[in-house]
Amino acid sequence: MFPGGAAGYGLLILRLCAAGMLMHSAAPNEEIIIPLWELAGTAVVALLLCIGLLTPLSCGLSGCIQIALGFDPSHRDLLDSLFSLLVILALFLLGPGGFSVDSRLFGRRLIIRS
Repeated sequence: MFPGGAAGYGLLILRLCAAGMLMHSAAPNEEIIIPLWELAGTAVVALLLCIGLLTPLSCGLSGCIQIALGFDPSHRDLLDSLFSLLVILALFLLGPGGFSVDSRLFGRRLIIRS
């Protein structure tokens, strides 16, 4: 469930890319004024993605943010939003990987029968 090794590093890179794409979507350039609360909320979700904490929830929140930004005409084009959604979907389906907080909290358990 939480692969390590090369697959774990690949999932770590995927989490970092998903967080970067989310932040880039939320603040595409300096010309667009963004409310501070909106930027702070997006940064929290991106941080959760980076460290791999509550990954399914943070992927869901990130997907909702990406969909909302896709309907905003002042933001990027639709194709970039689609690719961001596909990266988030891939991360949701694959899980956080072995190098995440989720793997430390919910990793494999040893059950001993008495």
